[in-house]
Amino acid sequence: MEELDLLKKAWKKDEHSFNQVSEKEIYKMLHKKSSSIVKWILIISILEFLLWTALSLCFKDGDAMKKFNNMHVDNIMLPLTIFGYVVLVYFFYQFYSNYKKISVTDDAKKLIKSILKVRKTVNRYVWFNIIFGMVSIVIITLLQLNYDADTIALRARYSLNGNSTTFYIFYTVFIVVFLAIFVSLFWLFYRLIYGILLRKLHKNHEELKKIDL
Repeated sequence: MEELDLLKKAWKKDEHSFNQVSEKEIYKMLHKKSSSIVKWILIISILEFLLWTALSLCFKDGDAMKKFNNMHVDNIMLPLTIFGYVVLVYFFYQFYSNYKKISVTDDAKKLIKSILKVRKTVNRYVWFNIIFGMVSIVIITLLQLNYDADTIALRARYSLNGNSTTFYIFYTVFIVVFLAIFVSLFWLFYRLIYGILLRKLHKNHEELKKIDL
């Protein structure tokens, strides 16, 4: 934020003559930067959605997906998928609404509140994606355990050998490890994608609190 730093230095040189003018210039700059950041949050969230959709379409004809489709569990997966899409559309609307509000805001206090709302919305969006992903993985794993022919056959072999408990222990450990890897990777992904923008937005928020229009 070099332009802002230069403006603040010029402001301090003659506070009596340029105090109010400089404050307004600082506000305009922060307003423009904040609006741009929120616009990028909206754009990136949509691009992210398109990316995951494209990847799912690429793998829909794969062996693993065909195997899963043969389990005939649409009555469970379809409502889950619809729910996920509905919530994502809600977040897209929230991002767009936040962007529009920030774009037309002409008051520092309102801009501060809008920035705080954007940060909360992004954090909720990130946690929804992670939690929804975890729940989906658990549901898919349980469906595979009860409906997948190969898994059922493997479980039966363990039971015949008296190792039914061992099978469930291995299965539980697998789920826990997979979830840990999933959460770690996605947390890093979201921290990288949205963390940079949120840090910039937080910096704007701190600067806004220093001025009094």
